[in-house]
Amino acid sequence: MKNEGVWNVSVRSVEREEIILAPNTEWQVQIQGFRLHLNIDLPIDLRAQDQILITVGELGRPTWAAFIGTTVECGPESILLYTSPQYESDLLHAHRFERTFSPLISIEGAQAVIDRFGLFPPFHYDEITEVCMEVSERNDIPKNLSVTIRHTSTGELEQYIDLYFEDIQHEDVDPAEECNICLQLSFAASFLCRKIAVQLHDRG
Repeated sequence: MKNEGVWNVSVRSVEREEIILAPNTEWQVQIQGFRLHLNIDLPIDLRAQDQILITVGELGRPTWAAFIGTTVECGPESILLYTSPQYESDLLHAHRFERTFSPLISIEGAQAVIDRFGLFPPFHYDEITEVCMEVSERNDIPKNLSVTIRHTSTGELEQYIDLYFEDIQHEDVDPAEECNICLQLSFAASFLCRKIAVQLHDRG
């Protein structure tokens, strides 16, 4: 391991494993997962719900690829991973994991969202319905940003989710339009903030 959040790995075998998210709820969904059996033990600080960048092949060669997966279960000798099925054949050749985002570490209230959906959503093609930046005439007063996203499940269920970014500093935020469709929500942003929080928003 070169630095925190980066692990060199060696995969012994890959097995398909069905994953049931949010079992016994209206949000229940079955997805295709992959169980990676490893030749070396992983450190315990890789945890369930972490999003990781998986690197395969050698940089500069046609076999090189990098793609995102979400860890569903983590053990010392195997992990259960959710990623696009198109990468199934690449998983056996994975040699590097890098944690890119950990909702349970980074976002207050993330556990309630995970309990509802089974995973922290990537918000593919979900709609931003409200954006509000609290501003002040004084430059030394921190700003707060709130974003509401309408998350739609594969079964067409809808859930509004409020994200709060508190005490923003050094912001370079372009104006965001409402009714804007997310390709994928990224938390790599061009501002600093003291805290990020998320809350389910049930509307009547």
